[in-house]
Amino acid sequence: MKKFFLLVLAAMFSGLPVFAADSVSTTLQATVGAALSITTTIPGTKALDPTQTSAALGSVTITSNLTNWKIVIHSANGGKMVRSGSTDVYPYLVTFGATTGIDLATDYEIIKSAPQSAVTTNVSVTYQTAATLGISAGTYEDVLTISLVAI
Repeated sequence: MKKFFLLVLAAMFSGLPVFAADSVSTTLQATVGAALSITTTIPGTKALDPTQTSAALGSVTITSNLTNWKIVIHSANGGKMVRSGSTDVYPYLVTFGATTGIDLATDYEIIKSAPQSAVTTNVSVTYQTAATLGISAGTYEDVLTISLVAI
C-alpha cells in the first residue's frame, strides 16, 4: 500500500508544469587594490658641486590607480643642508618637472584627483655657490624624500 501511495504521489508531481524564467541576473564583483608606485633614477647619495649653482638629481616615474592622492616632497632640514656637528646651513630650492623654486621650509604637496599612468618627472636642485654664501668648510647634508600618499 505504501508503494502504491508513493507511485500515485510521484505521478501527480510529474504532471505539474515547470515554468522557465525569461531572464536571470547576477552581480559581478572585482576588488582592485590601491596602487601607488614610484620608481627613480635618483641615487641614494648625490654629491653637489659647491662651485656650481644647480644639479640634476635624476627622475621619478609615478603611477597611481587612485582618484584622490598626492605627491609630497619633504626635506628633513626644511630645505637646507646642515653641516655635520654644527648648525651652519646651505640652503637650496627644488625643481620638480616644470615647477621651479620649490622652498621646502614646509612640505610641498601636489594634490591629484585622477588616476595616472606612468609619468616621468625630472628632479633637480638650485643653490648658490659656497663662495657666494661665505659658508664654512665641512660636509653639509639633508635628506630629500618624495612620497605618494592616498587621501
